[in-house]
Parts: sequence; C-alpha cells; structure tokens
Amino acid sequence: MRALVLGAETPVGRAIAAALAEAGAQLALVASSTDAETAFAVQRLARRTGAVLSQAIDASNEMAVRVMVRQVSKALGGLDAVVFCADLGDATPAAVDIALTYANREFHRRGGGAFIAAVPQDTPAGIEEAPPGVGSMRVVKAADAEAVARRIVEALTGDPPGT
Repeated sequence: MRALVLGAETPVGRAIAAALAEAGAQLALVASSTDAETAFAVQRLARRTGAVLSQAIDASNEMAVRVMVRQVSKALGGLDAVVFCADLGDATPAAVDIALTYANREFHRRGGGAFIAAVPQDTPAGIEEAPPGVGSMRVVKAADAEAVARRIVEALTGDPPGT
C-alpha cells in the first residue's frame, strides 16, 4: 500500500503514520503548515517510520496541494490511500475538498483508491461523505488518536495493526 498522510504533525496523523508504517505501507508524510517547527517534526516522524518523503505545505492552498499530491504519487509510484488529518479550524472543510479533488485525480490515473478524512470531533460542519466514484471518501471524527489509527489501518489493509 502507498499512502499519503496529510496533517502528519497532528496527534491523529502521527498515530496513523506509525500504524501504517507498522502495517508495511510506503508512506509520504506531509505537514499541513509550513512553519519550521512543524516541518522538522514531520521530518523526524518520517525518519522514524521509514517514510519515502516528507514535506510541509499550506494545506489550504489549492496549488500547493495539487503539486504535492502529484509529487507524492510520482515518488511512490501511485497512491492507494490519502488520509487527511489536518486541523485547520474553520478552513478544514474547504481543505478536505481540495485534497479530495486532487487525490481523486491520482486515483483515476491508477484505477482507484481511498480518501479518509480523520478530523477533530469539533470540526465545523461541511465535510460529507463523497459520492461513489473512482475514489471513495470516508469521514472519521477523531477523538482517540490510537483508536482512529487502528480503524483506518484495518479499513485500508483489512488487518488490524500488529497482526
């Protein structure tokens, strides 16, 4: 499995990255903010998880997301899953839509994939399940990072982490 974790700096993102790495996924980890501390934290996480690449972008910037998704897909030889974990406050629903649009373009090139939005419990309304298509979208409201990571890895791989 080739997976992109966008928002890898969040507690849920870190847990998902670790669980996917344990499950043997090829990973790309992306921070949803360009501040130096966040970028370095994701670089450290990438080293610990063996991620193929890490970077930091403004996840609310459509052009940045478009370029990043394409670069990640090329680096991984395609994408099987995109997990959106960024917490951008009121901008989160719009950022999910942007990421879903460009993830679906990559899924279409490769024949399918899964997009999962693991967002904080208090995320503003506006994130809905996507209609069926080349890619699928699931929304998971994240309260317990470890439990969410287990559910996501099981959904993507068919096996709970550590099996």
